[in-house]
Amino acid sequence: MVSVVGEMFCNPYTTELVVRRRRESLKRDRYDVFDLSDNLIFTIDGSIWNIRRKRVLRDASGTPLLSMRTKGLVTMRYKWEVYKGESIESEDLLFSVREPNLFSFKTSLDVSLPPQQASITTDVSSIEPDFRTSGRYIGSSFKLFEPIHNTLLAEVVHDFSLRGLIMGNYSFKVRVNPYVDFAFVVALLVIADDTSNLR
Repeated sequence: MVSVVGEMFCNPYTTELVVRRRRESLKRDRYDVFDLSDNLIFTIDGSIWNIRRKRVLRDASGTPLLSMRTKGLVTMRYKWEVYKGESIESEDLLFSVREPNLFSFKTSLDVSLPPQQASITTDVSSIEPDFRTSGRYIGSSFKLFEPIHNTLLAEVVHDFSLRGLIMGNYSFKVRVNPYVDFAFVVALLVIADDTSNLR
């Protein structure tokens, strides 16, 4: 079982979700996540021009489940930290995300869970990430892997239109394998999309 945000988001069957992104204004965008019966599961909103690019993932009732923000000022190599609710306390860190390569035409992200023992310090560059994403939404190429065993955990399975991409409003379908935290997957999709749009 891959439980990062919570076991309640780990279904014992394949989960398919539809993610709809829309531009609310020049400064804000929003993602709505639905099941295949068109029931709202999550919303993600945030400011495009906020210096930390903060995004908050909420359940259907509006309760914040996690917040995503860039670490430090945005540089050539994007780094994100994801916390429980809207916390920024180190004990509430769920996972961190960074681009492994400075220059790449293909979005790739390394995902690391917080160390079990904070007292141990190691060289971050020498550690294999816990998870890795590869690809972009265009052409339905986005995939989430567990890299040690090269296990596919989730992937985008439905493409969107070029017109929607130009307008900033598009949707795509993601398939999440059994016992994989779909809230975690959605957060990574939003981070990957945000990072791709900055290119």
